[in-house]
Amino acid sequence: MTIKGNKIFKYIITVIILLLTILVYLHKDTTIVKGDEAFYAGSDSCMQCHQKKHTSWHGSSHPKIFKKYTDESQIIADFKNKPDFVKFDKKDIDVIIGYQWEQVFAREIDGEYYPFPAKWMNLTKKWIPYKTKKWKKTPLTQKCNGCHTTGLNKKTGEFKEYGVSCESCHGPASKHVQNKSMLKNIECNICHNSKSLKEKLEKEVDIVRTIKSAVCGQCHSRGTENTIITHQTEVQFNFPVEYLPGQEISKNFKPTTPQTDKKGKNWWGNGISKNRHQEYADFAKSGHSSSLKNLRTKRRESCVSEPEDKCLKCHSGDYIQAKKYQKRMKGKKEVILPTINNAQDDITCVVCHNPHKVGDKKTKASDMCVECHTKDTKTMKEQKKHYPCSTKKITCADCHMPRIVKTGGKFSLRSHAFKIIPPEATIKYGMPNSCQNGSCHQDKSTQWAIDEYKKFYKRKDKILAEVVKEIK
Repeated sequence: MTIKGNKIFKYIITVIILLLTILVYLHKDTTIVKGDEAFYAGSDSCMQCHQKKHTSWHGSSHPKIFKKYTDESQIIADFKNKPDFVKFDKKDIDVIIGYQWEQVFAREIDGEYYPFPAKWMNLTKKWIPYKTKKWKKTPLTQKCNGCHTTGLNKKTGEFKEYGVSCESCHGPASKHVQNKSMLKNIECNICHNSKSLKEKLEKEVDIVRTIKSAVCGQCHSRGTENTIITHQTEVQFNFPVEYLPGQEISKNFKPTTPQTDKKGKNWWGNGISKNRHQEYADFAKSGHSSSLKNLRTKRRESCVSEPEDKCLKCHSGDYIQAKKYQKRMKGKKEVILPTINNAQDDITCVVCHNPHKVGDKKTKASDMCVECHTKDTKTMKEQKKHYPCSTKKITCADCHMPRIVKTGGKFSLRSHAFKIIPPEATIKYGMPNSCQNGSCHQDKSTQWAIDEYKKFYKRKDKILAEVVKEIK
């Protein structure tokens, strides 16, 4: 080879190496998919395209429910005035579970997290004993982490992220991230720019988008599921194992029920939840969960002879969400609304709860209720009393979603069964009622509430009569 040829050869090799280096650099963040199976990519990868939603989610309750302990600002518990049974200190803490209602603190032992036998109740500002005899039998991998982390591997106990992140509700996102990078990123388009590839990627279903209540139910349910891990070893988990968004919760998951709750810890005597993490079970009993089905099968005198598309604005979750999306687009994008023939979802959790803003108190519950319950609004305008108290003091939720669910040491959570709890239920079951709910009429006796309830409603309201009948 001549000297000139040798120089050309070296130049070509240098260019090839340079190109390979550039390709490696360009792929350092985008080569995510391993084989054909998508895996958890982490919420930071979502932030690249969904900045607004990521910021909103980051300020919500979900990412805060399980954290690696890094600094004292994460702790709301009073460690200066510890009772004698609190034997641990801040320096012993590895992870923190919860922040709003209560805080559980845990340590790492041989690669597994275990809770300390005391927890802080934020509402009552008190320490209480917690699993004092069972803490060694409470590995968080089996008892908590399926709902408090994202991407839990049931065999290894490893997970992708602390807290509930994007992929808890949308499924493993690695394929989605890679596909969108190939479509949108300039550096990816250098190579991946063919028309056929773009058409293929735009049609590919690479992420889960669903409004089904089961997505929320995977964590807002109380129960157990037994599953084989290794060498035929059966392990019990306190959550649905390997649930993926878009699916129904596996029949292998056995939720607690009023019938199996022998000690009455989780359910009131009338079959309504008294403990947290059971919103999904309560909601499933409500009319909201079967709103579309009822529209198609049950008719009322006030309804038209046959259901119409306009009925979907209150009976179909996917129609309501599509209508919201249409409003946000403001004509920038055509949005095809579901019809009475192809609508799929009843009212689901996300119709009332924005999952990216969980814990946001800015929207009043009544504002959401009256969007559909206009008949009650009309009654109010005609000055026909729909309820006995001033609208300045109470909301729809105070009566129909009373605080009868206990957490943080108080009955602080609202029921999701959407049933009025009459004062008689307090006498029969020892439960809070709608009339003395929260700060309402707590200075009065239960008998006073019973008398006033009878005086106002006179047992003529069929709906209320049915509620009373349930407890007799």
